[in-house]
Amino acid sequence: MATEHFTRGQVIFREGDKSQEAYFIVTGLVEITLNTSHGAQSLAKIGPGEIFGEMGMIMDRPRSATATALENTTVETIAENEFEEQIIQRRDRLQVYLATLFERIRKTDLLLTTSTNATVPLTPKAKPAKEPVFRVKLRSRYEETGFEHAPVEKTITKLPFRIGRAYFDTATSALARNDLSIDEQHPYQLSRNHCEIDFEQGQFILRDRGSKLGSWVNGVQVSLDSGLISSPLKVGENQITLGNADSPHRFTITIEELG
Repeated sequence: MATEHFTRGQVIFREGDKSQEAYFIVTGLVEITLNTSHGAQSLAKIGPGEIFGEMGMIMDRPRSATATALENTTVETIAENEFEEQIIQRRDRLQVYLATLFERIRKTDLLLTTSTNATVPLTPKAKPAKEPVFRVKLRSRYEETGFEHAPVEKTITKLPFRIGRAYFDTATSALARNDLSIDEQHPYQLSRNHCEIDFEQGQFILRDRGSKLGSWVNGVQVSLDSGLISSPLKVGENQITLGNADSPHRFTITIEELG
């Protein structure tokens, strides 16, 4: 395998380019974007240990999305004849690859669904802004709702930050990549791949991941059924409910601008 280096903002490949290799991220961060009728939409942000660009190479088709380095990034390039040896036969890389692949499939399905419906409102565009520094904290309110679960209090240091119901079957755990997994018994309010917190177009957002019941962000429903798959998060306190409006999974997301 050869090693390549990309600087922040550099396009690794564009949608429609010829596919000749896949990439394994050694260091850095890469964003995958898809062109839709509403413009470019973020499909995934992936980091060290993750693989991208393999589908076009395997299927011998042009690139179906654009990959851009969000920071200085080092990758190993994987040719088609190396893919089985470097990925399929290595359990550590295979599990990461499958989780990344399933997440991409879910996101693509959501984007394609919304792009075919002209009446679906998307996240409002933010005004151009400088690059301030923020602190984002997530805190559960289970003491108020009475749900029997250990308190959750996290400072979010990576984006997207994915939330979902915990998997009890380890054989299928590769189907989800969650940064916060919440134990829950039937009847479920949470989906295994429920939502994610991200930063897009100059603002923090909460984005649905194809959940069954959706979420509520400051009183606004976010779900595929409601037609709104993401909602902005304001600086200050945001009240979040995961599931139905009366769900016990209530959280406060606090966004503090540090300067």
